[in-house]
Amino acid sequence: MVSEALKDALPQRGIQANSEDDQLAILTELIAQTLCDRNPGFREVIEHGGHEQVTRVIEEVLRGGRPLPDKVRAVMLRTDTDIHLVASALGDCLVSAPGEAPGLLIPAQLADGKSGRARLKGVLRHRAAVVGHAVPPHDAAASVRSASRLLDLASAHDGPEAGVVFVDDHLSSLLLLQDESLSRTLIARHLSPLAGLTPERCERLEATLLAWLGGMGAPEVAKALSIHPQTVRYRMRQLEKLFGARLRDPRTRFEIEMALRSRQLMAGARRRRAAVTRRPRAAAKPRKALPRPRA
Repeated sequence: MVSEALKDALPQRGIQANSEDDQLAILTELIAQTLCDRNPGFREVIEHGGHEQVTRVIEEVLRGGRPLPDKVRAVMLRTDTDIHLVASALGDCLVSAPGEAPGLLIPAQLADGKSGRARLKGVLRHRAAVVGHAVPPHDAAASVRSASRLLDLASAHDGPEAGVVFVDDHLSSLLLLQDESLSRTLIARHLSPLAGLTPERCERLEATLLAWLGGMGAPEVAKALSIHPQTVRYRMRQLEKLFGARLRDPRTRFEIEMALRSRQLMAGARRRRAAVTRRPRAAAKPRKALPRPRA
């Protein structure tokens, strides 16, 4: 039932409604108009096909007094292609305004459990998309930020190779990427022993050290890197010479691992950004042969 407080708002505006359905329709339009007046971006959403969805949400709130969900998640997309079809398939959600980074705000429970994830993956099939972590509605911007940051590391384009990624599965990576200035300082401080090496040798030793710091022994590292265990032992002797006692201090080992993972993640982010901005050149049309002049 429409709340008494809202019903009282109609006579105050000089509006008479004979039935509750009339009251509901008028109040819905008044609320939508107020939102448009206060937010030009909201008006664009209405004008670009969002009127029916917005009206439905307002009517449901007025009719049933349905509260906002306790938690929400951002869903950030690489492109806004057919974004309103995605919104319709998901049901309860808000769509980003034109000109903003393409995305949706959904009730958090839509991504809960295996069934929730499976449904989202089905709706977002062949799209580069990231589902943010669950937050209270007033903190939705935090979910948008984390999902947008992870999108830098996800598929560069929509298509068969693209897929849905969940922030919940990459929390440690996002923490490491939260402040790239601090990450670069951490890298400079703890990976300086590798600075004088060739890029190829540095990459080999970093991969070996990262696997070893992850708790692997020589056989496990060898299997993970597809090399001989004796090669692992040789590289570890080189690393011990370069890092010395630092590899025997638990806190320093932890910070070295953070530095290695930060460098790995930042390099991946740079590659993804370059792939997104790179545009394939259009194939040149073959030139037609000019007719030969008759003799």
